Amino acid sequence: MKLQNNKYVQLFFMSCVIILAMTFVLDFADFLDDHSENVVKLGINPQCNAARAICSASIMNEGNFQRISFTIKKSVSNIKELDMMSTVSGFDLEGIESVAVLFETLDKEGDSPVILLTPDKTSHQIVPEKWHAVAQLAAIEDKNARKTDMSSDWRVIVRLQSSKKEYRAEFPFQF
Repeated sequence: MKLQNNKYVQLFFMSCVIILAMTFVLDFADFLDDHSENVVKLGINPQCNAARAICSASIMNEGNFQRISFTIKKSVSNIKELDMMSTVSGFDLEGIESVAVLFETLDKEGDSPVILLTPDKTSHQIVPEKWHAVAQLAAIEDKNARKTDMSSDWRVIVRLQSSKKEYRAEFPFQF
């Protein structure tokens, strides 16, 4: 009877229950982390400006070196258009279903349309590595403003959808 009313024994049993609960929660969190996320984030390099250089993000995924490179330029034929080029490598085993680009401004909220890049089939590869698109940003189309809003900081999100996972890389740019 004394053992049952002892506060140290009660504290010991309560500690055991807490430790078991924490172990279960951590194991469950590891399980969810391994199985719930199909998006592989390649990260962002804040030092690279995609309007002035070719920016790349890469990872080692299951023994394969995978890289997404991206560059953007103002189109020569039309100043309001942006010419985008992405090179993806290391996705041969998975296959690429689509490569899409999404623009975000860092200082304003708003949705930008998703721009699908088309594969360059001149190299006759089974899984194309070069992807291209020409598009207009809403900030460039603004006819009421005297200056375009291309001086603000932008972020380009490149999403690559393979047959197994979605890959995501972010690149800043400013004209």
